[in-house]
Amino acid sequence: MKLYISIITLLLFLVSHSQIIDLSEDQLFRSGNVFLKKFSTNNTDIKGNPFLDKKFLNGSISFSNDRKYDAIIRLDIANQKFEIKKDLNSKVSSIEIDNSVTVTINNENFKNHSFKINNTNTKGILKECLITENYKLYYYPQKVIEMPNNDGISAPPTGYTKTPQAKWKDTSSYLIFHNDKTYQLPTSHKKMMKLNLFDEKLYKKYRKTNKLNLKKEESLKELVSYFNSLEI
Repeated sequence: MKLYISIITLLLFLVSHSQIIDLSEDQLFRSGNVFLKKFSTNNTDIKGNPFLDKKFLNGSISFSNDRKYDAIIRLDIANQKFEIKKDLNSKVSSIEIDNSVTVTINNENFKNHSFKINNTNTKGILKECLITENYKLYYYPQKVIEMPNNDGISAPPTGYTKTPQAKWKDTSSYLIFHNDKTYQLPTSHKKMMKLNLFDEKLYKKYRKTNKLNLKKEESLKELVSYFNSLEI
């Protein structure tokens, strides 16, 4: 059973400073914005892993008052939490964050956001890709457990069948925030135009003159930059 440990706020005499101030581990878990969970090992019966990157990478946890905690970090996509270690030899702590905290992993920023997709209110950890005056592009990392399909699996002559193994399936996508709406980007141009996010004629023209790949972050950043420039 997972333990949920409530965290008290920092002592009132801790005053915000304009410069970044490193936090100790004790101060991190007393910040009121980070919630510690008891670490549990992952289910080894499932093929793959629930992480954005299985390796712990250099990063930091930053607060709105410019205080910061350096650590090595990885993102547990499936459970929407971060696992942190002070160094390679230290124990793993599993944490959740509120929307005032920015977690940086390998120079990429992650924050907890609230948004609506298909008329459903959703909360999720998003990676910041590009923020412009009119558009915000994010990467929404997601993984789900895909159960094996037993239909059509015939037993070999020996009569012994190896039990099919469940696996982690990547269902990540890109999101664009525009005019207080959230658009989940498809990977086909036909479906993209149906979103009515961009002017159809301009989109087709841009696509013809550029090698637009809806699966590539850099390509999407260039697309967003282009349409943002038209609205400035």
